[in-house]
Amino acid sequence: AREICQLAELKTEARVQMLDEFTENSDNLGSTEVIVSVAVLLTATEEVSGNLSLTNDFLNVVDNIINVDVETLQESQESSNTSAMILEAIESVAEDIPVGNTSEPVVITRSIFAVSVQQVDLDQFTEIGQTFSANLRSNLQC
Repeated sequence: AREICQLAELKTEARVQMLDEFTENSDNLGSTEVIVSVAVLLTATEEVSGNLSLTNDFLNVVDNIINVDVETLQESQESSNTSAMILEAIESVAEDIPVGNTSEPVVITRSIFAVSVQQVDLDQFTEIGQTFSANLRSNLQC
């Protein structure tokens, strides 16, 4: 966990890339490492927003973290509310994903989740309404 904390001192790009490398093997992450990784990741949220390359790296780290075993995630959630912090970070970063074409969404897919962002014409939006769809996959094994 101490190694992860030291990443907070690095510039944003290096911090996110090193965090991606550190969290890549989720079998090595206990609840303390998850908590500290989320805390360090959150320090990069503001600088990541609007940069598609850093956003991809950021979402890799999120994917790595949420790929840990369920008991570890539950323990980190109960002690530090990490799940809510991750969701807030994803929302913050996703808000600023550059969208080049109003008719085509930007879709970023990871092994555990996907983020899709599409620009909406507000005039058409009020006429046709809003639809939101999500598919959730559980990695719980019984």
